[in-house]
Amino acid sequence: MRIAHLADLHLGRKLNDYSLIENQRKILEQVVEKIVKKEIETVIIAGDIYDSPVPDAEAVAVLNDFLSALKKENQNVFMIAGNHDRGDYIEYGSELFKELDIHVSGVWKGKLECVDLIDRYGPLHVWCLPYLTPAIVNQFIEKEEDYVSDYTGAVRHALSCGDIHFDERNILVAHQYVDGSVVNVDGSEDYLAFGHEAVDPAVFDGFEYVALGHIHTAQGVSKDTIRYSGAPLKFTETEMNKECSFTFVTLADKGIYRISTVLLTPDREIERLVGTFKELMMQDVIEAHNRNYLHIVLDEEEDIPDAITVLRQKYPYILAVSYADGRIQTNHVIRTEDDFTVKTEVRELLLKEPMALFSEFYEKQNEKELTVEQKEFLTDVIGTVFREDTNETA
Repeated sequence: MRIAHLADLHLGRKLNDYSLIENQRKILEQVVEKIVKKEIETVIIAGDIYDSPVPDAEAVAVLNDFLSALKKENQNVFMIAGNHDRGDYIEYGSELFKELDIHVSGVWKGKLECVDLIDRYGPLHVWCLPYLTPAIVNQFIEKEEDYVSDYTGAVRHALSCGDIHFDERNILVAHQYVDGSVVNVDGSEDYLAFGHEAVDPAVFDGFEYVALGHIHTAQGVSKDTIRYSGAPLKFTETEMNKECSFTFVTLADKGIYRISTVLLTPDREIERLVGTFKELMMQDVIEAHNRNYLHIVLDEEEDIPDAITVLRQKYPYILAVSYADGRIQTNHVIRTEDDFTVKTEVRELLLKEPMALFSEFYEKQNEKELTVEQKEFLTDVIGTVFREDTNETA
């Protein structure tokens, strides 16, 4: 079975104030071309289809065109909801889509969904698991004493709700943060919640391949077959050097596979352009870069009055203008990099576990550590808070 694994399309996303929808449309057209060329049979989209729970009409139209193009090529399609998606929206019409071999799983209903495929090596079972939190799983657990309190427990419980025969080939499609994943904390992921979301990769033991979404950089976690495809586009300036791609998986007999990366070329790149004001106003430089999203770095000792406005007349997709010494010009204001240190401090604070945050606060206020009894009480309270979380986190 030849499989294309994609995730994190984030249709409708913006880069600063610029809509990425045309870039997204063209990258998905390129994906279809690559799928045809490589004679792929099955396409997996592992969550975060949209960037917003309520996508705009343009984003919906791009997904419609993409799915229609895949069906023209007779693809089996498997698509799940991610944390950015509203699951019931994603699932709308899913019963009708099954008739077209488009299988959509948007909402956890207490049972792990499976579709059986057949190739020359025998049955291949594809299990679809939409984004989960402990609170979502606990809605379908009768006894409170059986509630799960963490994300590993949530996924483990969900997998126990399927009749999985690991002596045969099984694929899991999921959208979770797996412990050991490499996250770009300055990138486009919602990294602030990842600390308490970690799922132990051991829960996936036995699957032939685990097609993950959630992390925007392509990577294997723990082993090659537990894999994030990465996002097919760059979403922030810090990702300008990231390769855009999707994952191409070939599954043969059980335990025999090949995994490779299919590179994609965005219609508009994100780049940093350095030069003097005079150099940047030269026609050959303008023609080479004016289609891209740019952070322009002016190599000037003196401020250029209203540089961002003047440059934008030649470069319509400017993200920021800064100076080589670190001054940053946003609209009409010059700031130094020191103004942004608070962002780093807040990021480091929010990445900490709730228990660690409270413990540090308690020690500063009381000049002593929490007792064992106090820690046990707090653990129960924090677990209750996460259990009472609503589907709005999904």
